Amino acid sequence: MKIIRKSLLAFSLTGIVLSTSAFGYSQEERIKDMRAMENGVQQMQKGFLYNNLQDIQKGAELLKKHTAKIEPPVEGDDEFKRSYAYDLTRREAKKIIKLADDSVNDYKNHQPRQAMNNFTKILKQCMTCHARIRKW
Repeated sequence: MKIIRKSLLAFSLTGIVLSTSAFGYSQEERIKDMRAMENGVQQMQKGFLYNNLQDIQKGAELLKKHTAKIEPPVEGDDEFKRSYAYDLTRREAKKIIKLADDSVNDYKNHQPRQAMNNFTKILKQCMTCHARIRKW
């Protein structure tokens, strides 16, 4: 009986792992990451408003962590559209991560205006991706 339970447990776990890897990045995961990215941007903005480096750093780290994981929705059979969406998403994600680092570094180096300019560019990168991928 114990062998059967262990076998069923192992089989179930294997099935769960295979099913999650087969489907890749789900809509629920994307929504979760997008909300976390939004929270990171909000925390950075709060840091700028209150002149608080720790909030800027925490927000940037949260933003970078979830931006690195984000993937576009993969729908349909059109390989060109899927490839374009993936390439665009990866390119914009890299820019957002670099700008978040630049914003924190500029703020640390007592250049708050340049840090805010980089923060504004982060928002522009977000909107670029949303406009092209989500067809806003």
